Amino acid sequence: MKQIPALVFVLGVVVSVSNVRANDWPSWRGPEQNGASRESAPVTSWSVDGENLLWKSDVGGRTTPIVMNNRLYAITPVGEGECRQERVVCLDAATGKILWEHRFNVFHTDIVENRVGWTAVVGDPQTGNVYAHGTGGEMFCFSGDGDLLWKRSMTEELGRISGYGGRLHTPIIDEDRVIVSFLNSSWGPMAKPTHRWVAFDKRTGEIIWWAAPGGKPLDTTYSCPVVAVIGGKRMLIAAAADGNVYGMLARSGERVWSYKLSKRGLNTSIVVEGDYAYVTHSEENLTTTKMGAIVCIDASKRGDLTEDGAVWRHDGFAVGYASPALANGRLYVMSNAADLMCFDAKTGKQHWTYDLGRVGKGSPTVTADGVIYIAEQTGVFHILKDEGDKCVSLDSDRFVRDDNLVNEIYGSPVVANGRVYFMTRYGTYCLGSGDGTTSVPVPTMKTTKECIGIYIVPGEVTVAAGESVKFELRQETEGCEIDEIELSPASSQLTLIWLVKGGHGEMSQYDTWPQNNTFTAKTGGFGAGVIELVADYNKDDVIATARIRVCPKPPFAVDFEDMKVGSVPPGWVGVSKKTDIVDVDGGKVLRKIASKKFPSPPFMRLRAYAGPPIEGGYTVQCDVMGRAKKKRFKPDMGLINSRYRLVALGNAKKLRVESWAPMPRVRHDVKFEYKPDVWYTMKFQVEPAGGKAHLRGRIWPRGEAEPEAWLIDVVDSCPNTEGSPGLYAYSANTTSKSDGPENYYDNFKVMNNE
Repeated sequence: MKQIPALVFVLGVVVSVSNVRANDWPSWRGPEQNGASRESAPVTSWSVDGENLLWKSDVGGRTTPIVMNNRLYAITPVGEGECRQERVVCLDAATGKILWEHRFNVFHTDIVENRVGWTAVVGDPQTGNVYAHGTGGEMFCFSGDGDLLWKRSMTEELGRISGYGGRLHTPIIDEDRVIVSFLNSSWGPMAKPTHRWVAFDKRTGEIIWWAAPGGKPLDTTYSCPVVAVIGGKRMLIAAAADGNVYGMLARSGERVWSYKLSKRGLNTSIVVEGDYAYVTHSEENLTTTKMGAIVCIDASKRGDLTEDGAVWRHDGFAVGYASPALANGRLYVMSNAADLMCFDAKTGKQHWTYDLGRVGKGSPTVTADGVIYIAEQTGVFHILKDEGDKCVSLDSDRFVRDDNLVNEIYGSPVVANGRVYFMTRYGTYCLGSGDGTTSVPVPTMKTTKECIGIYIVPGEVTVAAGESVKFELRQETEGCEIDEIELSPASSQLTLIWLVKGGHGEMSQYDTWPQNNTFTAKTGGFGAGVIELVADYNKDDVIATARIRVCPKPPFAVDFEDMKVGSVPPGWVGVSKKTDIVDVDGGKVLRKIASKKFPSPPFMRLRAYAGPPIEGGYTVQCDVMGRAKKKRFKPDMGLINSRYRLVALGNAKKLRVESWAPMPRVRHDVKFEYKPDVWYTMKFQVEPAGGKAHLRGRIWPRGEAEPEAWLIDVVDSCPNTEGSPGLYAYSANTTSKSDGPENYYDNFKVMNNE
């Protein structure tokens, strides 16, 4: 086993993008989403001293890169200390030189620093655009040359839940959609926490559809779905956080079938061949006491496939980290203990097992001639050969560093255009022996003409008073006209009517499509509702819906007096099950609930976002009060501004400003102790200036004169430049046997800085 030393950094310049090449690797599992390459193995051995090593770079991380248009793209951590960030980076695939990078901060997450850059980016061969799901919850769309085309803050806008372990989902491209999933709790009916998939228009970032096929999630997960045409339908097949596998229509998110597999969430990605979908896991099974399973599902069926949907199944195989590869009629899986196994894809017969090492995290990549590129987490890169009834080693290299840190490998190798690319924790390598012009045709996916109905775009939107949004009725299918939609009774002359339910604004209830399909917000406060499209003769038959919320722009103030007791602020993200409107001293206020029914950290903590992200340069102010539990435990309570938070720590007796708490990238404390059952006024100002941000905070007893001096006044040299205003709380010592300490908010204000 050869030893690989530390890396040398290389730089470069931007060049223009060319057309997509036949053997690009635009998604983390390759052009066919199965970890297989139709190329023959570019190399079967290599050496850091020069044999088949074309270049190396110190751009490192834990992801799998993609290769498209002569470029390598990845998402990685970057920077140190206060400027520890995440980036999307583009390298020249031929030389390893950096062509461009886009750096951004991490925020509103419990994910720790060494888990940053968990996801993989995905490329769109049609447009050349690249999409990334950042640790802070932003979904980015870049041109191939690095121009930011659009972005969505899925945490602040859509209620993305990230957990603490780094398990985030990689997006995929299908037709005109970019699809990603996450645990989610936002507003209205979608306040219920569950695992949801969302499809964005890949060109505009508008939401096309939402899907929530499953039940209560038990884990955050990172399984990536796959798209395949099965039974004449374009299917999205995905493993979920409730332990099930789902088949959905890719153009609408409608559930077609399910397979109940595990008691906990599933992490490995699905692979498909023909009508068969393959899934693995290492958790508890529902039908046996054995841990883990490898299952082949007949994805052409419909309904609940748990009883009769398995073509073959092997229980007791712990394959929960690395995703399978499907090549040459064989299924390759790596166990958690780094045992690589090969099965006949149709019958499930096991051909061989090969011991790679200790920990299996990275997924295998297999070439047309049976060469396998795979890494073991502790820093060993293997080149193997499938010889039918056995596996043999062709090359094995262990990475070492001068500081003796383990150069871990979490991602999967890439085979593209006669090259092999892979990323370690501290670097990226390119291997090759030819001229890199390999071209092997990759079959295109079958077309379909199924009629799935119609839907409204945007499927979810936020507007302010006086703003309008124009809705579009869209069909992504072929051969399906509007009058083919099955309604009862049938009508050859279908008139469609827009209705507004629970919203604030105006739209005629009898404006027919396609005339006057515009919603205009008239209220100056918060509101949320649903736009429904119905048939003229049967308003109970809803054809399509879209979600709309109205959020004011600064300056605005909320005293909660116009809200119903027991309700939550309409359209606010993150308040369901955690807050309610209550009467206190003759007035209505917002309460942070600390119920023993919800003793887990996700419910003990409140991150409430009052509207979408806005440009930095504003001040948040609110009256706050905390109540003690057993006179000893006091809640934390605070404000959110531009992705920073100012928090009065009850038990720690401090006033704190911070961003990205697990790191923490920014943190500053001063001594402060608040008295329970006493109202205070808290004020938090973020002032961007000169490429930095001044973070200023103070708190004083309500009714007294506002102090002139700030208790906290610090500078962030790598500032957040935007973010949603909101409220923060943490109800310490909430247990399953007793309620925790509550806190209250009143007179919430968001003001532009003077």
